Amino acid sequence: MTAALLLIALLTCHYLADFCMTWPELIRSKSDGRNLWSILFHAGVHAVLMGICLLLFGVNGQMLLLLMLLEWVTHFAIDTCKTMLSLKFPVLADIKQKAYWTLYGLDQLLHQSIVVVIWY
Repeated sequence: MTAALLLIALLTCHYLADFCMTWPELIRSKSDGRNLWSILFHAGVHAVLMGICLLLFGVNGQMLLLLMLLEWVTHFAIDTCKTMLSLKFPVLADIKQKAYWTLYGLDQLLHQSIVVVIWY
């Protein structure tokens, strides 16, 4: 039961950081790619939220830091790649196109896969 609760908590952290804790500069950064610091900070928010969650479930020390680093680096890499692809191929940035939603789904699949790896 505790393992299932941890997974739900980690998925909730991802939802909160990705959808509830956004700000205008982050949205601009993801659309024009000019301020990667904003995306790096956003990835850091993910890492801190997940770190707090893991700490509450008894993960600490080097393992905690390693898992937070994994979340930070992979989240930044996935979001940055998505941004760069959208800039290179405008169809991927057009919300009215199926390609946009395919890339968006892939982005979320990759993020959720990392969450499962962290949980495991």
